[in-house]
Amino acid sequence: DMLERDSWRILEIIIRRYPDKKKEYEEYVSDVMGASPREGIPCCYREDYTKPQSVTEAKAMKLNSTYAQRLKNQIEAVEFVYNSLNEAEQKLMRERFWRDRKRNIPYLKIHDVSYSERQMRRIVYRIIVQVGKYLGEIR
Repeated sequence: DMLERDSWRILEIIIRRYPDKKKEYEEYVSDVMGASPREGIPCCYREDYTKPQSVTEAKAMKLNSTYAQRLKNQIEAVEFVYNSLNEAEQKLMRERFWRDRKRNIPYLKIHDVSYSERQMRRIVYRIIVQVGKYLGEIR
């Protein structure tokens, strides 16, 4: 089954941005966890009980934001697939997607891997499909 071009491009971008997004997510988590309550606001008295009752609860809600959840899912998807590959396939993935953050490295410019261009295309296709399945983009 062929993958739609739009889904393919989105998944390639998710994979390519992985190193930056992982760093961004880690910074986001440490910012949230490091945030201290503002002084002078009693934390336990609230008229509106839909608000978080504690700093911990507020932090947990912020970490479960749609944004944080999406980042976390994308990071997990890429890591899950990467870790399921053998060493040579991992190297191909690093070369193809992470050597240059602005674009995918063309297959013919990927050296030091023992795969033909055709094999590389197959492996990359499998990587993208697996990431897509993990994220629920592909059935």
